[in-house]
Amino acid sequence: MSHRWVACIQGAGHLHEGGAPERRIRNFKTNSIGLIQETQADKFVVWLIGSNETWTVAASGVKEVDILKTGDKYKEKICNICHCLLPVSQFARNQNNKHGIVRRPSCVKCRTDIDKRAPKSSQAKKMEKNRPRRGETFKCPICQKRSIVGITAKIVADHDHHTGNIRDFICDSCNTGLGRFKNGENFLKNAIAYLKERDSLNITKES
Repeated sequence: MSHRWVACIQGAGHLHEGGAPERRIRNFKTNSIGLIQETQADKFVVWLIGSNETWTVAASGVKEVDILKTGDKYKEKICNICHCLLPVSQFARNQNNKHGIVRRPSCVKCRTDIDKRAPKSSQAKKMEKNRPRRGETFKCPICQKRSIVGITAKIVADHDHHTGNIRDFICDSCNTGLGRFKNGENFLKNAIAYLKERDSLNITKES
């Protein structure tokens, strides 16, 4: 492999600030996954993908990882949120398929943090009174698509994952889309900026 991925098993080192390592030792998440940027005598300079930080760590405090041999079929898996290498047992089962057990992409700890931002129960009870009934027509406020509730589309209550506040009812497709963008306004703005930038580049190429 061209990239040397490692797991920082000790979770300690010297954080780089302004391009140079600090003098004092700091701690970070144990088993954080990173790329070796530089090899020194008994140390590695490692960029951690989860925190987007560069650290100098003791060579004895890391283990090289073949990331292509991690996941549900192996003993260890990398969490898609904290980017730590963990035993697969720390990922909850999601479903089964012909290849075996499919586990959630986020570890149990990160899933717990996400669940803490679940919809507020008091708001959920009030919203249920206004939930569109099965068989009624519904127009999604995001995609503007008309559908028949429970027949041609699933309607769900959308909530802010940061505060737990429920916003409104939207179609399941748009709810999934918001989830992919982490329900964050900045991510959506980045997506719009990306589309505009790439579209303008394509126009330039064509002309």
